[in-house]
Amino acid sequence: MRALRKALHRPSVACAIISLLVLAVVLGVRAQGWLQRPELIAYDLLIKWNSEPRSTDDRLVLVGMTEDDLVNYGFPLDDEKLATLLTKLDALEPCVIGLDLYRDLPEPRDRRLYPQLETALQKLKRVIAIERVGFVKAPQALAAEPERIVANNLPKDFTVDGYYRRGPLAIETGVPEPMYAFSLALALKYLESNQVAVEPVEVPGHPEAPLIQLGKTVFPRLTRDAGGYVRLPVADYEYLASYEAPRRFRVQDPRGQYGRDTPYDYSFGQVLEGRVPPDALRGKIVFVATVMQSIKDSNPTPIDDNLRGVQIHAMLTHQLLRAAIDGVKPMSWWPEWAEILWIAGFTVAGGALSLGLRSPWRLAPALGLLLGALHLVVWQSFMHGTWLLLAAPAIGCFVTATFVTSFTAYLERLERDAMQGLFSRHVSTKVADALWAEREQFLDGGRLKPQRLTATVLFTDLKGFSTISEGMDPQSLLGWINEYMNGIARHVDGHNGMVNAYIGDAIMAVFGAPVARTREEDIDQDAIHAVECALAMRRELKGLNVGWAARGMPTCAMRVGIFTGPLVAGSIGSAERLEFTVLGDTTNTAARLESAGKEVEVDDRTRECTILIGDATWKRLHGRFVTELVGPMSLKGKANQIIVHSVISAVPGPPPS
Repeated sequence: MRALRKALHRPSVACAIISLLVLAVVLGVRAQGWLQRPELIAYDLLIKWNSEPRSTDDRLVLVGMTEDDLVNYGFPLDDEKLATLLTKLDALEPCVIGLDLYRDLPEPRDRRLYPQLETALQKLKRVIAIERVGFVKAPQALAAEPERIVANNLPKDFTVDGYYRRGPLAIETGVPEPMYAFSLALALKYLESNQVAVEPVEVPGHPEAPLIQLGKTVFPRLTRDAGGYVRLPVADYEYLASYEAPRRFRVQDPRGQYGRDTPYDYSFGQVLEGRVPPDALRGKIVFVATVMQSIKDSNPTPIDDNLRGVQIHAMLTHQLLRAAIDGVKPMSWWPEWAEILWIAGFTVAGGALSLGLRSPWRLAPALGLLLGALHLVVWQSFMHGTWLLLAAPAIGCFVTATFVTSFTAYLERLERDAMQGLFSRHVSTKVADALWAEREQFLDGGRLKPQRLTATVLFTDLKGFSTISEGMDPQSLLGWINEYMNGIARHVDGHNGMVNAYIGDAIMAVFGAPVARTREEDIDQDAIHAVECALAMRRELKGLNVGWAARGMPTCAMRVGIFTGPLVAGSIGSAERLEFTVLGDTTNTAARLESAGKEVEVDDRTRECTILIGDATWKRLHGRFVTELVGPMSLKGKANQIIVHSVISAVPGPPPS
């Protein structure tokens, strides 16, 4: 658990875990079918955008029974009139006549006129009659010719919203032998007359479910989980309908000119009265159906909520012809594993964006572009015949981005609290901001990662503090020393340093930590800041002494030692209490320089505060201060002497170039 908590504090690991969790939830929700509806809404929009409202197909002709025909001939059309209609249509030499009317019973029901229709059906070999499998039988006159009986069943998405999105090729359930669908039977007749090959294709490993090939196009069988569907009850040989054309038909006026758009090409009356041009139907597919508004035939589809059944059959026939002749393949879909990778890709991408662009002003437009790219890819893929998921990857992307953003903000608050706890009252605002900006390379499980750096260490100490403390009561002594510390220590923060420790009346400060300097110019600036801080402390002490003297309190002097060199910085201590510190010879040398101030001759310029610096620091000041060479000195605990300088003041006027 400790390792897990530590891992979760790494934004990249947290992002990966959140992405996996969101992906699992999205896949689970999708498996339950709860995303099926939004996926199908997206699919319907794509179908509608790709469908031309005024599209037609001159190979298809609809002869419809209109409201005028209802008045003139009655409804249902009796057998004698229907036989006459079919005979006149056959005389115009169409390729095939699809009778989209149920005639399982004679009209009128007393059978007086049925023999005329029975004779016509048996004689007119171009006529194909329909049967609604499981509901309505085909005309008995064709019982001896089952190849002329087809199913006009249309698969409906009952489990979702009741829309017709699929087209049947063959009905395989509820019949002793597979029965061709109405649209396929009509298309096959047309293709045979135009010498287009039609043959079954066996699927390797599935000889029991052969596929149908029209021309060079093989129609895949729709599966239970195709595209956005989930556990779709697919009982027959089905495919996805494109609903491209014909959506409208054009009626001809008596002069033979095309008139306004109508839901049919010719009416029953025009055929019965001989007003159809002689070549109008030659070699074409003719649908015979009712188109009266008074006869309800309203079917919801992606392109229209009130499409007539014969129009759906005509559109499916058009799609089959385009597949066979033009090579336009039916809509395909990815296998399940590919769809999972597709959803996972956008889910992870949403988390990665949130991780890389933490600002909401940058994340929001980037996320919008990513989701826009998703829509564009789905649209282009649809235009090329592949149905890609839209809702699941979009939800995964957005939800992951939201959770990663929230969790990252939570981690940042934790880290900020940790940083503030580590460096509270120790560093300047600039240093704290730098630490926060580069926090990932500093924090390691609540500790600062150890690092090597070059910094400047400053030590201060009071002269004769023991004597002063002996002459004051404890309360007065603490008030006096706190006043001294408040006045002196604030200059460390003001010069971008960090008070590392208070040791009795002494202060240890570091310039150049905990953010390691990588440029020599920055290390030089740290040394300059340390010396400027020491001079500010000298001025502060002078003002304190004036105030103390006026109040009858003891005055004092102080010593400062400064040295620049390599250090090791990091956290030390127990699990309950940690402190940031710097270790190394540089720290010891700075402390020894402060002690060496006892041996240096003091003049009026340095009486209240002696400032000794090592030669390593002096070389980094570049003449910005007035200094005096003290000379080589042997410091306690140091085998070799070091060159020591005394800082007198800052150089008046502008700093040297």
